[in-house]
Amino acid sequence: MIDFEEMKQHQEEGQRDIDSLQNDERDILRHYCSLGTEAILRLGVQRKAPVDEVVINAFRSGIALGLHLQVTAGEVRGR
Repeated sequence: MIDFEEMKQHQEEGQRDIDSLQNDERDILRHYCSLGTEAILRLGVQRKAPVDEVVINAFRSGIALGLHLQVTAGEVRGR
């Protein structure tokens, strides 16, 4: 079973890692997220899906995919 408090703690740890990024890495990650967001919303519009459904599915997919990214020496890297 998924432990909400554990997930919340991992999210907070991840946010601290993201906040520690330097300018270039932060900008690249922001751009990548922006592209992903645009694509997800475009697909939602094409399918005439409600916004809440699009957002929930995006989170669910992201969690399921488990991108396994980490911040090492100020850079985003795959694990």
